[in-house]
Order: sequence, then structure tokens, then C-alpha cells
Amino acid sequence: MPFMNPAAVDNPYFALGSMTKIAPGITGHLVDEGVKGVYIITFGSLKQGKGNTGRFIDELKKKYQIVRFPNIVNPIVEGMLLRRGFKRKREYVPALKAHANVYVWKK
Repeated sequence: MPFMNPAAVDNPYFALGSMTKIAPGITGHLVDEGVKGVYIITFGSLKQGKGNTGRFIDELKKKYQIVRFPNIVNPIVEGMLLRRGFKRKREYVPALKAHANVYVWKK
């Protein structure tokens, strides 16, 4: 059995096959909390190496005051976030109902 993050157990955001299109070339789950910002619970690029993920992150920074990516496990995505000014913090994620490592960017 593959490793399953405890925050993902019985969580509808991690149901395989249920991700929807949230940006051009990107599927996933985005939780908009208004002035509190946006959580990108999970996401994936439809075609790797086409710049979809970088454009997606840049557009989020333009649109929202606060952007949060919880539970990043891909070192390439982690590097992209760090280069764009995101800071890693431990915080409670309401959508996951658990504490998680979260990459946070604030305007």
C-alpha cells in the first residue's frame, strides 16, 4: 500500500479523479477564502514542461493577497515556490482539518 498523508485520509480533496480545471493546463482543488486568501489544496499540470505551473503560480500572486500551498511534496514545485517568495510555515489548514507545512506568499 502506498504512503498516505494522514491529512488526506477520508478527505474529499484527495479523491483520485475528482480534480477539476482551475487554470489553463492545471487541474486541482482551489479553496477561495476571500480576504483570507486562497488555498491550493492539490493541483497538477496536464502537460509537464510547458510552463503551466509557473504561470498558474504567477497568476495567483496577481489575483490574491495571500496564496497558500499546503503539503507540497514535489521538490521542483517547492523550488518554484521558494524562488517566487513563498515561505514555509506550519499552520492549521481549515479545508484539511489538520496542521500542515504550508508555503505562504503575502502581498
